[in-house]
Amino acid sequence: MPGQRLSFGGGVEGIVAALNDFGVRIRRAGLLLVLAALVLVTGCGATNRVPAKAFPVDVIATIDRIMQSGIDAGLIPGAAVSIIDPERGTFSRAYGFADAETGRRADVRDRYRVGSITKTFTATAVLRLAEEGRLSLDDHLSGYVDGIPNGDIITLRQLLAMRGGVHDYSRDPEFRPQLDAHVPDRPWTVEDTLRVIRSHPEQAKQPDTATDYSNSEYVLLGLVLEKVTGRPVRDVINSLAGEYGLTATEYPGDASLSGPSSRGYGFVDDVRTEVTERTPPALWGAAGSLTATVTDLADYARPLAQGYLLRPETQQARTTFVTGTAFGAPLDYGLGLQREGTWLGHGGSVLGYSAMAFHQPDRKVSIAVTVNQNTPLYGALLPVTAGSIWWELADALYPDTFPDREVTAAAPLPAIPAPADLDSQLDQALDPAVPVSAKQLRVQGDEKDPELLTTLARGYVKYATTVNVVKTVEGAGRLRVVTTATSPAGPAPMIVTLVPVDGAWRLSNAWVCLQLAGLGEQSPACA
Repeated sequence: MPGQRLSFGGGVEGIVAALNDFGVRIRRAGLLLVLAALVLVTGCGATNRVPAKAFPVDVIATIDRIMQSGIDAGLIPGAAVSIIDPERGTFSRAYGFADAETGRRADVRDRYRVGSITKTFTATAVLRLAEEGRLSLDDHLSGYVDGIPNGDIITLRQLLAMRGGVHDYSRDPEFRPQLDAHVPDRPWTVEDTLRVIRSHPEQAKQPDTATDYSNSEYVLLGLVLEKVTGRPVRDVINSLAGEYGLTATEYPGDASLSGPSSRGYGFVDDVRTEVTERTPPALWGAAGSLTATVTDLADYARPLAQGYLLRPETQQARTTFVTGTAFGAPLDYGLGLQREGTWLGHGGSVLGYSAMAFHQPDRKVSIAVTVNQNTPLYGALLPVTAGSIWWELADALYPDTFPDREVTAAAPLPAIPAPADLDSQLDQALDPAVPVSAKQLRVQGDEKDPELLTTLARGYVKYATTVNVVKTVEGAGRLRVVTTATSPAGPAPMIVTLVPVDGAWRLSNAWVCLQLAGLGEQSPACA
């Protein structure tokens, strides 16, 4: 509940990078931490769902097991999942609590903030205006918004594709307090966003040279929509949601959530704090202001992926993907659309919430996940998000939809060590004075960089950070270790991920690489 100090902590200001995923893929090997239920609540489906089929019992057990292990780690109050599968049927279920203070249980009818999924609506609105001849994707930004560095050569098409090179205001130090669960000194405005972009021309990149995720580019597209239509972007996007038949999806007019909704939570040090109304529309604009239910997201994923409201040639252009980066992670991006394996959709997160909604065109399967805890500045410490949960669900239920994934044979899990033993092993692992060959705990894949663990240990020493184990949670073939990471900046919760390798537990390569990214370090093992 708000203000409740948990039995774990740890805060690593120097290690914590502002890794707000905004729906971005994090390298999946070993990282797919998951989430689940203290109490299961089954909800009803939307009207346009696959009719009257019961999901197989064994598949439901897999879903529940994946969802369960994350909440068992003790960091997320509640979540929901919705799956539409023509062969298996429709499955929607909520887990845990929508309100940790009152004990109100989660329901699939609860609305969540869905962050960057908003970008898909913004992109569709721009593409439709192009089809109508009211703008051209080759128009320059300066024709709609003044004073943006390189605005006279940036095109609307480049903004849609994250190739405009616009400085991302959400990574600017001035914006950082808005990502913190502490209440900032003053509210953020759209004028603040424009001022930050305009005042840092040195941060702008040459357009069309790289795909680099930038929230600024979609805020600017929202201003383009307003200029062309003469309507508030909120009205434009809400009208579009109506055309899709989405009855519980809304671009709100203020910081509140209408209808039944889930509270959102973030951490201040190791104190879980309610942050539900900390995200007014001015904060993210057309880049991330939408709210929706998990069932609306699942219903939306298919028409989004198949281009229901667009001409075929427009959808073909939209689904031309280019590989780039988002907050240091790989990203396949089209025009307001992500690709994960063979799935098309988008993810998003803001303070207190994260969400994913993707569709697999060949199987015609859609999966949506929503979560009611997200602390952006703790991204490297708390990688349990809707994105990580979605990845594990999709991989477990539809493994053939990830043709490039590494396949490993299932093996018996090693014995789970006692917390005290893990405490000792982590202390030794994070001591740079101990040779790697003498450490009990090693890193998965460290043959690519034998000094990988030493590099990580030096970072922890640099920031005077210690780690203490609180408990372990086994699930989906990996071990999640809930810890307290304590530094001079204070405590914050941290989840360490271990995976089985040759009969022993090892630190997940993905977890270690995420930590190194927060430290600004690199390794051949993380390439």
